[in-house]
Amino acid sequence: MMSVQKQAFGKKIGMHSVLGLLVSLACSGAMALPTIDFGVAKSYSGFFFGDVNGATDVEGRLAVGGNLNRGFDIGYRNPHNSSAPTLVVQGNVSMSSQWGGNSGTVYNGPTYSTDTNASIGPSTGAWITQKTAIGNIVYGGSLSAASWQYGSATKNASFLDFAAAKTQLSGLSSQLAGQAQNGSWSFANGGISLVGDGSSSVQVFNLGNVGDIKNLSLSNIKAGAHIVINSSASKVTFGGNLGGDKANSADLLALHRDRVVFNLGNATDVSVNTFLNGSVLAVNANLTGSGHLEGTVIAHSMGPSANGSKLELGYEPFVPTTPVPEPQTYAMLLAGLGVLGFLSRRRQRGG
Repeated sequence: MMSVQKQAFGKKIGMHSVLGLLVSLACSGAMALPTIDFGVAKSYSGFFFGDVNGATDVEGRLAVGGNLNRGFDIGYRNPHNSSAPTLVVQGNVSMSSQWGGNSGTVYNGPTYSTDTNASIGPSTGAWITQKTAIGNIVYGGSLSAASWQYGSATKNASFLDFAAAKTQLSGLSSQLAGQAQNGSWSFANGGISLVGDGSSSVQVFNLGNVGDIKNLSLSNIKAGAHIVINSSASKVTFGGNLGGDKANSADLLALHRDRVVFNLGNATDVSVNTFLNGSVLAVNANLTGSGHLEGTVIAHSMGPSANGSKLELGYEPFVPTTPVPEPQTYAMLLAGLGVLGFLSRRRQRGG
């Protein structure tokens, strides 16, 4: 009798072990494709932990963990009827120009219902000069701006937890940097050729210490895939052709612009001198340049001097990922289910 009980107990333990293995495989498979989510920063075109010293303009919302030292147009491509503040600054706000006087306006998108992300740049948006709502400011220090430059201003230095955001986003950057490459790349045609595997939902390219990122070409990328481009360089410059500059561009980089992230975890200096499709995650970097970034930028600061930066930040919200097991994980799960079926049949036969 005791022998039969031990045998049944052993079978039960065996079943539980296989079930545990299946759960482990499922979890490891889901983790193989990281969840890419910018957290609180995903609501902003620009999210900075230090000072912002200027820009040509920022088409979406702007968050500044230090001081905003120059004025420029912000938020004219915000979604219609957005209730969130367009500008959040933990420190002081100065909406002034380098020559003195006031400069820039804080907007909140169009006054009528329209898709502000159906095109790129302000040229095709009738609301830019005719039907644009005024946006609101939240700040923590002092405010120097004329009444016509914003709607309302609320003093609240703790509106955003920049320290917690930096911890989360630094962790994300480290996680992405540690991902194994599942595509391949090479120098070609005066630039970099990125070739995917055609099946991965998150396509990863590890460029090593390459900091001159220009003339990117993409191929063999699954439609709708997220693309992670890692660089460990301390100084990164974007130039040349980095995707089309039209909303309907057929270039693969442009087609994936809302799910491309350039992860620059070691960068302290990032310069964008062309039209760049994709988001930039560079939590320790100072951002400069004279180009246009169509995505979300997360960095330490922007603009190296009182003259600030001539960079334009576009409005292109990043689409977060959802963890999905890779095909090989499904294969392992099916094999495990087969083992479960075999053990179950043996148990029924008493063998």
